[in-house]
Amino acid sequence: MNTIRRLSATGSEDFERRMHSALQSMGRSIAGIMGPRFVALILGGGYGRGEGACIFKDGKEFPYNDFDLFIVTKGPSDLPKAIHDITAGYEKQLEIEVDIGVPLPIEALARLPHSLMFQDLLSGHMVITGDPNVLKTHVPAHLADPLPAVEALRLLLNRGAGLLQAIQEAFQLELDSTHRLPDPDFIRRNQQKCALALGDSLLIAKGLYRPPLQSRRSLLQEHIGEILPSGRDSILANYLQAADFKLNPQSLAVRQPTVSELEVLAKEWVRILLWTEQLRTGRNWTDAEAYANDTYIREPLQHSPRNLARNVLKQLKTGTVSWRYPRETLYGTLAVLLDKVQLHDQGWKDRANAFLAIWHTCN
Repeated sequence: MNTIRRLSATGSEDFERRMHSALQSMGRSIAGIMGPRFVALILGGGYGRGEGACIFKDGKEFPYNDFDLFIVTKGPSDLPKAIHDITAGYEKQLEIEVDIGVPLPIEALARLPHSLMFQDLLSGHMVITGDPNVLKTHVPAHLADPLPAVEALRLLLNRGAGLLQAIQEAFQLELDSTHRLPDPDFIRRNQQKCALALGDSLLIAKGLYRPPLQSRRSLLQEHIGEILPSGRDSILANYLQAADFKLNPQSLAVRQPTVSELEVLAKEWVRILLWTEQLRTGRNWTDAEAYANDTYIREPLQHSPRNLARNVLKQLKTGTVSWRYPRETLYGTLAVLLDKVQLHDQGWKDRANAFLAIWHTCN
């Protein structure tokens, strides 16, 4: 691995050396467990793009973001339990999550979908150990093309779900100051992720999204007047702040956002959802309720004939009989939930929890 390549935007040389050393050690262990099937271990996410963040705890630098790892193998393979044991050890050492999924067979790389996740991975990654050119020589050429506009919708769903959870946690914290958050910065991090997604979704909708983050900052500043007819100032200001936060989480005050502040962002989320969907589909909706009641198929590729049986099975697992992919109904449901946040209403809370239960199954 090239140890000169930086992982973070602001970390010291000591931080960089420690993180490289941990990743190399993890890579050797994982390669050893996978044996002859192993091709490469790849670091994606913010650290793979050199945009990772670090924070100080008791005077020492620690990573702030998760490590997103991908294993490439010769042929299909399960993820051995021993690898989970290894990553758990590094999670304890580094005080972050180490995410690693089912190994990707090298022959499947040529069939990767044209998605935001894989485009970001191709444009910014680090091969920790193994074939340094495995992605560049095997992934489809279309991953370098502008993203399909539906990726704006999918990004908004995921970041909106995070915002919904942040609102729930902020409400609990306001009711009980001793309430324990999923992690200490859960509310603020999801607020900033959502603010970043609003700008990124506009860029995707107009075919302008480009890694790295600094490029997107410039692109949004240059083109937001063409993309968004009104209410640009708040979207751009929040985006620039969120971009700074992503590179340096300690650029903002440590306090957690209030429910009221998050509700303002929720309204912005709904506005940008309706606008990017109008750009993508040519349809127009008066409000979130009208959007939720529209029965058009939002993700056509998930409803091709070969996917219908899968959709029915997934719906049955949620107790529903339908041929639609479960995520289809989530877009409208979330729009209504975030448009009218009603934390004191049990019906609203039940609908929010039901939404999150389904979202977790198809995220």
